[in-house]
Amino acid sequence: MNGSVSRSYIRNCAIHHTFNRAVTVHGVKHLELSGNVAFETLGHTYFIEDGIESQNRIEGNFAVSTRPSSSRLDTDTTPGHDPRFFLDRQPLQHVCE
Repeated sequence: MNGSVSRSYIRNCAIHHTFNRAVTVHGVKHLELSGNVAFETLGHTYFIEDGIESQNRIEGNFAVSTRPSSSRLDTDTTPGHDPRFFLDRQPLQHVCE
């Protein structure tokens, strides 16, 4: 795990037509995830992975046309429903719309 990454960010990216999630945050805190747009992704678009991630700044991200995936978590594969755009297992995040 990387721990604190206070000088790192994923900012103002366009992620589209992927065969995976747009962004997975894993094992870090103090990451900035802002101003991103995701289109045509599989599974949860913005995914906070294990629950140990905390104090990340997540704001102004947009997701359109998230598709279910049969090769990921059960929550990614809900039949007849798109998975949630955001899956966050840790309440200690700074999330703004």
